[in-house]
Amino acid sequence: MKNIAKLLGLLALGVTLPQAGCNDPLTVRTPDIVPPTVLNDTSALATLRAGAIGDFSIAYTGDHPDGSGGTAEGVILYGGLLADEYIDSETFPTRIEVDARTMHLTNADVDLWYRLLHRARNSAEIAADAYRRLRPMDAGNPEVLNLAGFTYVFLAETFCSGVPVSHLNADGSITYGTPLTTVALLDTAIARFDSAISIATALPGSAAATQMIQLGTIGKARALLFRAQRPGGQLGDLVAAAALAATVPTSFTYAQEHTTTTDRENNGVFNAGATDSRYSISDSTPGDTVRGREGTNGFPFLSVPDPRTPVQIDPGGVGFDGTTPLWDNLRYGSRTSPITVATGVEARLIEAENALATGSFATFLADLNEPRENPAERAYFNPNPVDPANPATAAVGVLPDLTAADTVNAGGAVNLLFAERARWLWLTAHRLGDLRRLIVQYGKTQDQVFPVGRYFKGQPPTYGVDVNLPVPVTEQNNPNFTACLDRLP
Repeated sequence: MKNIAKLLGLLALGVTLPQAGCNDPLTVRTPDIVPPTVLNDTSALATLRAGAIGDFSIAYTGDHPDGSGGTAEGVILYGGLLADEYIDSETFPTRIEVDARTMHLTNADVDLWYRLLHRARNSAEIAADAYRRLRPMDAGNPEVLNLAGFTYVFLAETFCSGVPVSHLNADGSITYGTPLTTVALLDTAIARFDSAISIATALPGSAAATQMIQLGTIGKARALLFRAQRPGGQLGDLVAAAALAATVPTSFTYAQEHTTTTDRENNGVFNAGATDSRYSISDSTPGDTVRGREGTNGFPFLSVPDPRTPVQIDPGGVGFDGTTPLWDNLRYGSRTSPITVATGVEARLIEAENALATGSFATFLADLNEPRENPAERAYFNPNPVDPANPATAAVGVLPDLTAADTVNAGGAVNLLFAERARWLWLTAHRLGDLRRLIVQYGKTQDQVFPVGRYFKGQPPTYGVDVNLPVPVTEQNNPNFTACLDRLP
């Protein structure tokens, strides 16, 4: 099922709140589009829900990259650029810093997205509080709680340890947060998901309630997966994540819908490449300027065609910078393409990871193969027409079962698992977290998983060492914050 709420003009809602943790030095108060005084009865709940969905969509998918007339990029683009899904195909030094893993605290684009992510969190939590007070037994209540949970997951997977979480009070003042460890952010996410599951379970049985239970379950499992083996995490986090995942059918999807009603409602991942030419799909082929980055590592998104990661060279040939080959993704083939937030395929991948950890190799392969064997349920992953001249657009259903030989060819079962995750979860804001997990949970070094070597734009000359985003300098307006607790994976 998909979230079919239209992201109307409400999405710029007022729940247009001051950015969490940031204090305007001029103390100028911008009036809310929807004054808080009219949001205290049940008739306002639909507006609050729409605002939360819209703000979440901007933080997740964006609409247009900065500089191309939109609001900003979302976590799919920023996380994919720092990881190995995208390369920069334009000229902004702020995005080049992210791509080259050499970010400064003053990076204005990172700061913009950081504030938009906090806005999404704040909007969802304000909406959840209104549902709690006015109509707690409503399917919108667990939905906004789930969206709030995912914003904490994005903060944990994408940023350094030490992100503060501030809150806007009813009188307009800000309660400034203190730096939270990565595990503390994940624990907060889990609390939001637990609340959503509890409320949805108590609702009269309906498709909407079931969808919210499954969304919260996948969100909680994802948080536990990233929490495993981190300081403060638990040895049983992976087992607990797999147990949760086992309750979600492979056919489950929850997606952000997009429209062309306004630019804000566009699919920003599509626009970033095909419309605005600022993001190109990356590849692992060393020294190949046609295929992508010149560094080492990365993933063969281009050089090894796969129907789950369909691509094509842009009709214009090159990106905004006039030189970088522009490869467009075809998973999201228009401004209206939906983008999944959570799926049952992810549930099977989590179960497969736990089976591998417990030595159940046959179960590991069975869990990986289950999505491959159900093409009708997986049509979302390549909804575009099949082009006989482009093998990457082939129907997802043609994927053969994996065998022990595939494990050998991949260089081991862990490599095979994360290759499957890279394909199925492509451009859904999972890849950066997975690269970090390969270091923390599987003992790899960052030079083995992140792009390294000569940076293909030549400035900087080589890739840096960043594996997450720093909390930007504007957070230093928060009297409780000085700097990241650490920049470790």
